[in-house]
Amino acid sequence: MKASLEDRIAVFKGELEEIDAEIIKIEIEEGIDILQLLKNRRKKLHALIGGAEDIIFDSDPNWRNKVKPRKKHKWHSPFRSGELGRFALCILRERSRWMRPREVAREMLLLRCDRVNERVTLDKVTNSVSGYFAKHEGDLLNT
Repeated sequence: MKASLEDRIAVFKGELEEIDAEIIKIEIEEGIDILQLLKNRRKKLHALIGGAEDIIFDSDPNWRNKVKPRKKHKWHSPFRSGELGRFALCILRERSRWMRPREVAREMLLLRCDRVNERVTLDKVTNSVSGYFAKHEGDLLNT
C-alpha cells in the first residue's frame, strides 16, 4: 500500500509542478477563466498529497517524504539503477534451473512489489532482464 501511495504522490507532485508553471505562464499572458480552474486543482492536489502522506506516516512513523515528482503516465521501474541485473542473477542462482526472462521478471516483481499483474510493468521489467542477460551472456551467466 505504501508503494502505491508513494506512486500517487509522485504523480500528484508532477501535476502540481506542471500547474504551477502553467499558472505563472497564464498570469503573465491572460486567461483568468483557466487560471481559476488551475488554482482550484492546485488546492485539491495539495490536499491529496497531504492526505496520502498522512496515511503513510500514520502506518510508518519513520517514513520520510523523498517522493520525487513525475509526469502522470510515465512508467518507472520498481528497481533502482543497477539493482535489476543483480536481483535477476540472484533469482537464477536461487532457483538453480533454466528460466525465461519473463519468469525471472515475474519472480522479481513478486518479491519486490505488488505490481505483478500490471502488464506494462511486467513487460518492461522482462525487457530489461532480457537485455541484461543478453549484454552479459558470456561472462556472468555461464559462471
